Amino acid sequence: MSAELVLSGRLDKEDLSTKLGQLAHKIEEVKVEVHDALVKKYAEFYPLFDATVQLRSRVSDLNADVDSAVAVIEKQVVALSSLFFFKRI
Repeated sequence: MSAELVLSGRLDKEDLSTKLGQLAHKIEEVKVEVHDALVKKYAEFYPLFDATVQLRSRVSDLNADVDSAVAVIEKQVVALSSLFFFKRI
């Protein structure tokens, strides 16, 4: 009977070792899948991110141009208003 218990304990240890090996293999497979998925998502994301950064820069430049044009227009309006006011006097 004790031989059976010893044999059973060895089988349990061997079975556990086999299961742990299989689990470790599955973990490695999942790690590879996660890595591949992240690389794929980054490859999809980066061009969009880069385009967005470029668009943001263009919008910022256009905003500066609009602000400059508004300042010139306001200056001209003030100048014309002054001329009109002095002509009425």
